[in-house]
Amino acid sequence: MRPTMPAERDGRRRFLALLTGACAVSALPVAPAAARCRTAYVAGHDRHAGIIVDRRDFAAVLDLETPDFLTRDWLEFGWGDADFYQDRGESFLLGLKAVLLPTGAVMHVHAFSGAPSSNFSKSEVLELPLTDGGYADLLAFLKAAFKRDGGGRVAPLGPGLYGLSRFYAAEGTYHAFHTCNTWAAEALAAGGFPIEPAGVLTVGQFMSRVRGRTAAACGATD
Repeated sequence: MRPTMPAERDGRRRFLALLTGACAVSALPVAPAAARCRTAYVAGHDRHAGIIVDRRDFAAVLDLETPDFLTRDWLEFGWGDADFYQDRGESFLLGLKAVLLPTGAVMHVHAFSGAPSSNFSKSEVLELPLTDGGYADLLAFLKAAFKRDGGGRVAPLGPGLYGLSRFYAAEGTYHAFHTCNTWAAEALAAGGFPIEPAGVLTVGQFMSRVRGRTAAACGATD
């Protein structure tokens, strides 16, 4: 047998070192891909909060029988007492009834274009990054909030409060301990946002629970 020359031994050692090094590198754990964030917004108005999503993401917009909605970039959703909300919140008696007696609910949908903050310059607008799954769950919650007939059709009720908007019959019951702002908190919770809906009655309470935690639902911490 031909003796192995020193140069050959060195070459084999280098080859083995490269081979084992490559194996060691391939065995290192692979970090999971960061969750992709999807953006929703909340707007804190005088009495109630609105949930804002990209109109192109809300496929159920086709159910709303308002073709002009398709010409806008964003949809804002608000939920509230059927009588008081549609009366623009100006009747003291309707407001008292809404608080004292459980009543039916309506959904207010407002379509607009441009940055949400510029459309609501007198309201606080907060950006909420949600995971893909959480965002999909938020959209599903909003879709399920509309009351539908036996054929699955929504029930349009009339013009909304501002801009291009309409009212629709909604699921759920409004009462003193389940207000429009409780509903908004439930919508965010459904989307994985870290908020506890219980005890959220006013828009101030809602916004204070959202403020400062706007990145918490997509992998970041406060």
